[in-house]
Amino acid sequence: MGLTGNFTFELEIKSPADKYFDGWKDIGALFSKAIPDGTHKSEVHEGDGKSVGSINSYCFVLDGTTVATGKGKVESIDEENKTVTFSGFGGHLEERYSKCKLNVEVFKKDGKNLVKGTIEYEKLNEEIPEPINYLDVAIKFAKGLDAHLLQA
Repeated sequence: MGLTGNFTFELEIKSPADKYFDGWKDIGALFSKAIPDGTHKSEVHEGDGKSVGSINSYCFVLDGTTVATGKGKVESIDEENKTVTFSGFGGHLEERYSKCKLNVEVFKKDGKNLVKGTIEYEKLNEEIPEPINYLDVAIKFAKGLDAHLLQA
């Protein structure tokens, strides 16, 4: 395997697409509500937490046991196409990856609301594992956000 790669997930969501997309934009405020286990936490580090340039700090669990930290910067938001891109850095991420981005798209297909997330990464060296655990956290948030919005 090379140093660069990507992982993608696609899930059907029950929430209205606009509301769900707004939830991804506001991930800093909704992270711990979507994954309410007491360990997954976030706070606004810089900016308002939901506009381009904002930075949020995160605490999350990898592998079901490893507690890790990192920061995410909102790189871009496209309201028309319902896409948002975050770049991850600091903490656990910076120890392993020179690049880690999450691209999220919310869309309709065949009458269903869907979310597609893609993690793009570059490892610091060959010994570093692919960031499949980060994909798991993104999927957990995606599912949890849908459930949270349906309860709200």
